[in-house]
Amino acid sequence: MDHPASGTRPRRLVLLAPDDAGFAARDLPLVAAARAAGLSATVVTRVDAHRGAIEAAGARMVPFALGTSRINPMAAGYEAGQLAGILKALEADLLHAIGLRAIVVGGTAAAMSGIAARIYQPDDLAALNARTDAAGRLTRFALRQALRGPLATRTTRYLCATAAEAAALGLDPADTALALAGADGLAAAAGTLYGEFARA
Repeated sequence: MDHPASGTRPRRLVLLAPDDAGFAARDLPLVAAARAAGLSATVVTRVDAHRGAIEAAGARMVPFALGTSRINPMAAGYEAGQLAGILKALEADLLHAIGLRAIVVGGTAAAMSGIAARIYQPDDLAALNARTDAAGRLTRFALRQALRGPLATRTTRYLCATAAEAAALGLDPADTALALAGADGLAAAAGTLYGEFARA
C-alpha cells in the first residue's frame, strides 16, 4: 500500500451515487478499496437509512439528492452547479461517479471544479438499452458523445462490468482508459484504478 508522505493529507476521493441504499448494497467495498490505496473516501448521495453502515466502513457522508427522472440537460446542469460547490468545499482530487445520471451531473460538476481525475461507472444501462424508440436511440447517442467528449479528460477512466456494457456506450474493449471487472469484481478493478491515481 502506498501511504502519503508524513505531513501531507491523503488524496481525496468522492464517490457520487444515487442513494445510500444502493451504495450500501452494491458498492460498499469501494470504500475499503479506496482506503487500501491510501485515499480518503467521501460518499455524496441521497441519505436515508444506511448512513451508519457507510460511515462504519470508513467513509464520510455528504447528503446530495441526484434527480431520479430521465436525464434532462437543464435539470442536470442545475444539479451540477450545486455539486460543484460541494466538490470544491471537499477539495476533491478524484471523482468516481456511479450510474448514468451521476456520470452526467458529476462529470459536469468536476469540469466546473477543475477535477480532471474521474472514474465513470455506468451500472444502470438495462432500461436505457431496452428502449428502441427514437428518444432512446438519441439518448444513447448523446451519452456516447458526451462520455468521450465534453465529460472526458486525459485522466478519465471507465469502469464497466462487462465488455458488452462498455460496447453499449461506444467504448472500445481495447481502450487503455477502460477497466473491466474480472473474476474479483468491480471493487477490485476500482482498487487498481485508485492505486494508479494514488501513485500518479
